[in-house]
Amino acid sequence: MSESSDKGRSLEEHVSKTLRKKLGVQVARDKRSGAGSHQKMDIADWFKDVPLDIEVKNHKVIKLPEWMRQAKHGASVGQVPTVVFACDGDVLAALPFDALADQLAEIKQLRAEVASLRAPVVPAGLPEAAVSKVARGASACRNGHLLSPGATKCLAKGCPYSSSYKAKKEKK
Repeated sequence: MSESSDKGRSLEEHVSKTLRKKLGVQVARDKRSGAGSHQKMDIADWFKDVPLDIEVKNHKVIKLPEWMRQAKHGASVGQVPTVVFACDGDVLAALPFDALADQLAEIKQLRAEVASLRAPVVPAGLPEAAVSKVARGASACRNGHLLSPGATKCLAKGCPYSSSYKAKKEKK
């Protein structure tokens, strides 16, 4: 192989290895990179784990508009055309700004969902003092009784979530 194709292949392998390591996705350098009449992206993502169609370039002269046209022409429907290129020792990426804004909006929405899932659940009917303790991070059983710090079982007598709870036997 020529030195230029080795250079391109090494950057493609670096990009796919980084995506696998950081995201845990199943991507690889497409061995048919640039071959064929369609789907000419350099990184194969058969399971569509990454919402990007990636064109990788490792050239001395940066021709970003030309590369972006190539990426847009080869991108699959629903995938963001992305150019990953080497520049002064850095590996950079270029993608349409609207696609970047969409990705950032999705990340913001997901962070808000995670924050709401992490918020303490305050059972209905708790007295105000108990609500403030739950809001400060104290735990409560499913019936709303407060737990002592580090406890996993309810301390209230008769609560089905306590360690001393015994179900009443049904009379026949």
